[in-house]
Amino acid sequence: MITKKQIADNELFKEIVAIRLDTLWRMLEQSRFGFLPGIHEEGATGKYDNKGAIFIPGGLIYQDVDEQFIKYEAYGSITAAEFRKKIRKAMCHDNATLLYPDGIADAINLDGGFFSKAARRIFSYKKAAYRRTKRIGSGSQIEISSDDILRSHCPTYMKPPFGARTRISTCVSVGLIDPPMFFTYNKTEFNFSQKQTQRFVHDLDQAREAPVSSDNKVLYPPFVVVCHATRYKENIVTGLTRILGIGKFGEFATFSFELLNRRLAAELKRKNQTFREEDMFAEQNGTPILGIIRIYNATNLGRRSLDYNVHVLAPAEDVDIDVNHARVVAQAHYSSSPSGPGQGVEERLQPSCSETLSRK
Repeated sequence: MITKKQIADNELFKEIVAIRLDTLWRMLEQSRFGFLPGIHEEGATGKYDNKGAIFIPGGLIYQDVDEQFIKYEAYGSITAAEFRKKIRKAMCHDNATLLYPDGIADAINLDGGFFSKAARRIFSYKKAAYRRTKRIGSGSQIEISSDDILRSHCPTYMKPPFGARTRISTCVSVGLIDPPMFFTYNKTEFNFSQKQTQRFVHDLDQAREAPVSSDNKVLYPPFVVVCHATRYKENIVTGLTRILGIGKFGEFATFSFELLNRRLAAELKRKNQTFREEDMFAEQNGTPILGIIRIYNATNLGRRSLDYNVHVLAPAEDVDIDVNHARVVAQAHYSSSPSGPGQGVEERLQPSCSETLSRK
């Protein structure tokens, strides 16, 4: 199973956590006035993640929804700080952000139907290939639905119907789960020439690598990262983050900011996990708020294994965040206005990509 370090030790994840921490303070301010979004409502976001986001290794994508090749301006060598600014700017736009070793393409509209069909066909063919019985009419049907695939890559508290962000991020991650089958499907669908085949092979192999910055830091992992705008559980304070394509079918991870209620405390104890005061990102009325990573084991189609590992994320040690600095900056632009909470909320919803989150 993949480790916490493999999930967290890259600039993409660190920037997402920093942005989500900024959002955390907005949610605490909303909660103070009774405006916290419900667990199944969107809007558990702040000024930096208001659009949500899907980050995808660009080599998985051959063309956009209009059947156009992906174009981006290569930035070449880049520092970790410069890369994080580009990530923060990309989160101000809708649709997907494609990450390449030498550039970023943001606001890319993808054909969700294509990736849904790809995932369904790939796993249907694999299911058929591994059937022991030769009689087609015996046993369960071979054809599977995209909901079967989604259910296996979501925690049990994420219930159907699944939204577009959940669907496309999960289905595109098939390219990382089973690259040979994904390549074969694309080659067949697009009828690649020899030159196109060589290019896609190169891009697909490159998508499974982790580029390094000019100052020797990992820029992004070879995973699909999706930032949801929904909390999904009562003790989760901001939108849930899922990390997909990390191993076998059904393996994925989640990150969330969670109030330490009785259930979470019991879960940490059961999983032999402890936390220190310096592991707290914030607190609400004396209750600690922790950054929690859960890594789920592989499972069968249409099922969700309850076997997973839990890790407590340390702000300074794991993601280089100074929580006191982050709190001061966030409270400055999320604090309620003198005229009341309603006006303050309206002001907070205006995005600003030019501001820099304070970090250690």
